[in-house]
Amino acid sequence: MPFTPSKRAATDSGLDPIGRYKVLRPSLDRQLAMDAFAAIRGGHPMVALLELDVTRALGAIDQLQREGIHVSLFAFVVRSIAVAISEHPDLNLVRHRRRLVLFDDVDVSVPVEVRTKEGYAPREMVVRRAQHKSAAAIYAELEAARSQHDSAGELGSEDRWARNTLRAIRWLPATLRVGLIRHIMRSAFRVKAQAGTTLVTSVAKFAAVPGFSFTFSTGPRAAVFVVGGVVEKPWLCAGQVVPRSVLSLSVMVDHDLVDGAPCGSLRAPSARAD
Repeated sequence: MPFTPSKRAATDSGLDPIGRYKVLRPSLDRQLAMDAFAAIRGGHPMVALLELDVTRALGAIDQLQREGIHVSLFAFVVRSIAVAISEHPDLNLVRHRRRLVLFDDVDVSVPVEVRTKEGYAPREMVVRRAQHKSAAAIYAELEAARSQHDSAGELGSEDRWARNTLRAIRWLPATLRVGLIRHIMRSAFRVKAQAGTTLVTSVAKFAAVPGFSFTFSTGPRAAVFVVGGVVEKPWLCAGQVVPRSVLSLSVMVDHDLVDGAPCGSLRAPSARAD
């Protein structure tokens, strides 16, 4: 709605203390995010801020692209995380009421930015069995989801389910909406079906300065990951300090589900980009 002049009385100086303003109603995407965040139960998270040398990975990706194979660094990181989790299955736990469920398949929830009537917004899709897919296959899946959204207005079944559910309950009081979402999240099987077993999101597109970002909770899942930007840094490599491309990666793990030792032993696999 357009800007509205303030209705408050002017101060002694004759200036309106509020000024012009407009009242906004949250979009469906924003309301879904607000309700989902409100429904997430608190945990006891541990946060690791990692810097990873991705110089060789970027070189391999450039070579693949010259050969006509479409791939991205983000798809490579998603694939690497999925393989690492499959090798450290404690990170693939999901809360289920008073129990925990350990899944074999690593289903990665990836927020995909798409253009909507209200502007750009993240929509959720899940890369199923990501540990068995190449980075090129994951990249193709993400691009196919974007194309589907451009033509049909949705990314896929997970996006459709979440938005249809919120449309159906949006007019309920906030406490009831949040309570219903919290009830849905109590089932590990529903969480896996609609939101995967882990989350990998990226702020690299908006990372104008080097640094780290991380979420406030893992939700019902054991671990989530936030991919930052790539910067050139002096790096000790083969006994010499040389410039390398360094990626910032934030890892948040729920200590209620996973102890510190398994997290400390987590190592990234030697994943191929293709």
